[in-house]
Amino acid sequence: MHIGLIPDGNRRYMRKVGIKDIKSAYRMGIDKFYDFLEWCIDLNVKELTIYTLSIENIERRSNFELNSLLRIFRERTINAMNDERIHGNRIHVKICGDIEYLRKLSDTANELVDSLERLGESTKHYNDFTLNLAIAYGGRQEIVNAVRRVIENGLELNEENIVRNLWIRNYPDIIIRTAESRLSNFLLWQSAYSEIYFVNKLWQEIEKDDLINIINDFNTRERRFGK
Repeated sequence: MHIGLIPDGNRRYMRKVGIKDIKSAYRMGIDKFYDFLEWCIDLNVKELTIYTLSIENIERRSNFELNSLLRIFRERTINAMNDERIHGNRIHVKICGDIEYLRKLSDTANELVDSLERLGESTKHYNDFTLNLAIAYGGRQEIVNAVRRVIENGLELNEENIVRNLWIRNYPDIIIRTAESRLSNFLLWQSAYSEIYFVNKLWQEIEKDDLINIINDFNTRERRFGK
């Protein structure tokens, strides 16, 4: 099973519980992600794609907030290189998005990309679980990029060749979003036949039972794929 995840509500959770330091809130959000990752492994999910940072997020956040987030991502990426939750579970971490665009943002962003690539290299031989980090990612941009690569390589413009050039090639069975009820430019090509679940909780409030209930509901559905 492949799950796509849009974790939303971080800043609303800050306001709700009175957190003043945005860095603390983002670290809490990453801690919840590790919880979610472990729940997926416990429930026999084999692939997880998380909307880590969208292109729209990059363009619309203040410089202070964006740089704070990039530094925290780099800090946690470095930690992940020696994290037993990654290596003990043999998780292959893939970086999926417009990495060159991310590199050009700032020295901090470039350092983050270097760290992410080292993490990906250190886990590339694992095959028990795949973790796709959709960073500097947008679904429309992904499709445009794939079409451009097909044309540049002189290939026939068809569905098969587009899929081969997507940043994320596997289709998610389930897409989960917390706090809101829209896809926000996430996995637009891949989600054509995904079951979509909107959870009416802020990201930090989601619990393992929520994921269990979603998977149980998914397993009762007849997926017809247009038939």
